[in-house]
Amino acid sequence: MKTLKRNAGLSGSGGRIGRIEERRRMTPIASSVMACLLLTACAGARYHNDGMGQIGEGNVDSGIASLKKATELDEANQYYKIDYLVQRDKHADAFVKQGDLVRASGDIAGARDLYGRALALSPSNARAAASLKALDQDVRNDQLLSEGERYLKDGKLEAAGERAARVLVDQPGNKQAVQLRKAVLDARAAADLERDRFREAKSVMGSPVTLQFRDATMRTVFEALSKSTGLNILLDREVKSDVRVTIFVKDVAVEDAIDLILMQNQLEKRIVNSNTLMVYAATAAKQSEYQELTVRSFRVTNSDLKYLAGMLKTMLKLKDVSADERSGLLVIRDTLETLRIAEKLIALHDEPDPEVMLEVEVLEISEGRNSNLGVSPPTGITISTPSAGATTPGGTVSNLTIAQLRQLGVGGLTVTPIAGTLNFKLQDTETKILASPRIRARNREKAKIMIGDRVPTIINNVTPVNGGSSVVTGTITYQDVGLKLEFEPQVYASNDVGIKINLEVSNIAREFTDPQGSRSYQIGTRNASTFLRLADGETQILGGLITDEERNTADKIPGLGHLPVVGRLFGNSGTTKSRSEIVLAITPRILRNYAAIGHDRANVFSGTALTLRDRQILGDPVGGLSLPNSAPGTRPAPTSGITPAPQAPGVPSPTPSISPPVPAVPLGGGGLPPPPPMITR
Repeated sequence: MKTLKRNAGLSGSGGRIGRIEERRRMTPIASSVMACLLLTACAGARYHNDGMGQIGEGNVDSGIASLKKATELDEANQYYKIDYLVQRDKHADAFVKQGDLVRASGDIAGARDLYGRALALSPSNARAAASLKALDQDVRNDQLLSEGERYLKDGKLEAAGERAARVLVDQPGNKQAVQLRKAVLDARAAADLERDRFREAKSVMGSPVTLQFRDATMRTVFEALSKSTGLNILLDREVKSDVRVTIFVKDVAVEDAIDLILMQNQLEKRIVNSNTLMVYAATAAKQSEYQELTVRSFRVTNSDLKYLAGMLKTMLKLKDVSADERSGLLVIRDTLETLRIAEKLIALHDEPDPEVMLEVEVLEISEGRNSNLGVSPPTGITISTPSAGATTPGGTVSNLTIAQLRQLGVGGLTVTPIAGTLNFKLQDTETKILASPRIRARNREKAKIMIGDRVPTIINNVTPVNGGSSVVTGTITYQDVGLKLEFEPQVYASNDVGIKINLEVSNIAREFTDPQGSRSYQIGTRNASTFLRLADGETQILGGLITDEERNTADKIPGLGHLPVVGRLFGNSGTTKSRSEIVLAITPRILRNYAAIGHDRANVFSGTALTLRDRQILGDPVGGLSLPNSAPGTRPAPTSGITPAPQAPGVPSPTPSISPPVPAVPLGGGGLPPPPPMITR
């Protein structure tokens, strides 16, 4: 047994020695691992510090790469990873934003480089990837814009506008496309203006003419006009050319002469160009067939759209009217003459409303005195029998019996304590409240001024519950207490201002609280309502809102308190006096008045009850016509003379003879084709 133990002990010692040797062999390995970890951590810290420093110096790409290397060397350090992700996303977004600005300026190559740098930093940046793909569309858009500019220089406005529209569909904010579209619109407007000027210069409608026909056919009159002025007249198939016309006018415009002829025969005309017109019957069917309609949008910023739409429908008998209150647009579809009349009416109504600045000064003066002088005597004495458990000369009282009550004397009764109070109180209060607000209001719009507090009123409703405590439900409402001023100004054309005023002054008189916790107030109010009419800058003072209150209370001992002089020693008197007065000064100042209408704007010519016209058929002689005593060498103004040949009495009127005019611009010559004959449709 001893041998075994000794052997066992030897084997145990050998195990310990083996483990020690093993530890000695593993120590260099652990040390090497620890050294590597320390070196890696140091390298990660170095890369991290270098990266942050490079970013601070502006070397973003190399700095982000250093931060990424730091996270790879020290993956357990979450701070390195957070700094890397934050800096990467921050600068990638910055490159994308900068690329958007460069792209908007038209630098495609610069934008491509910035988007590429953003993707190099953050390959998952979807915005940079999408913007990089969109650059190819930008190249195509640049080609379209270049084509559009060439078309614009060549005068091909439709093609140039189409190129700009295609670009704006993809890039609504493209500045070059917006500029191209604006240039196209300006060129169109200039071309239309030049075309209108050319038509007016070549138009024969304003040329003077003299007509003298008695019971002649319409065909005869129109043929004479066409041959003498070069005017092309087309007749609708339903127009009867053999109707009789009688007209005697001298030196009137061709258009006015034709309008007079058409008015006699219930006809209308459509001007095709500067020297061509179409004549048709003045019926609803023919008007819908020949009248050209235009859709025009009017921006209304001040007037009521519904009122304007109703007014135009009533006055001009419009049917196609649409009002969009959200955008303030009034869209009308009708003839150009009707649109010109509607434009005048809309411009007359769409004027900014007058505005008034109301300067208000509110002064409230309140005085009060509260006194309490004298002796407050006791209000009563209570005498009672002893309660159960009290000690009396007859012993301890348990339940008082009638026999014990008979044995009680005066000394056995109890009396409540008696106390009096000597009061010396005198309190004076004086309050001044001054407010000077200024408020600006539109004409006929209410404005409100509130100076005070919002007092909460609490209402608790108690609902009993069987077998449990009651449920209390509370409701809180707020009431304005103080000075409230409401006014509505009305500006007159004479620079006067009418003001409708409502004034309310309120204060808390008493407070009430019930067992459920509800709280309410007694509100004292003073109200005044009036209507003033003041001149601009005139000040009106409103006073007399006075409250004068006095309350006297006295507590006296009966008999003694009524004695003269000494009676004041046996009683207490209280006095409460309060007086308040409110003074209100109002000064209106007109900031904007009604715009002057004027005679020209107030009167808008609109034709007859059946036909709308934006110009009158004047029939007046055109100025500067064939002066009877012209100076030698001067050339009279252009005129056309159409006079009937002399005839014998009783002989029907033949075709009138035409005297050739002396036009300023040759009609039928000077490069223009000769006047074609009248065409009957």
